Amino acid sequence: MKYIQTDNLTVIDYGDNTGKLQIYQTTKSPYGYNSKALITSDFGKPLKEITYNYVQKQVDKVYSTFNYDEIHKLINKIKNESK
Repeated sequence: MKYIQTDNLTVIDYGDNTGKLQIYQTTKSPYGYNSKALITSDFGKPLKEITYNYVQKQVDKVYSTFNYDEIHKLINKIKNESK
């Protein structure tokens, strides 16, 4: 099992070409660490179905504004990890 992460997004790769998307709210602490609160954790699905459009739809359900560059970073990490 691998965790593929960005600041607010995580995909858990189960190692059998399936994965699970988790969306977090990350808050910077004045003490130097970042706390993460889980907002949603979707059901597992084939990694090839975890696309930019899928992640964007899931993010739009919970965030009114979001930096979509983070989705690009996540998708690139998934592609690099699955090679």
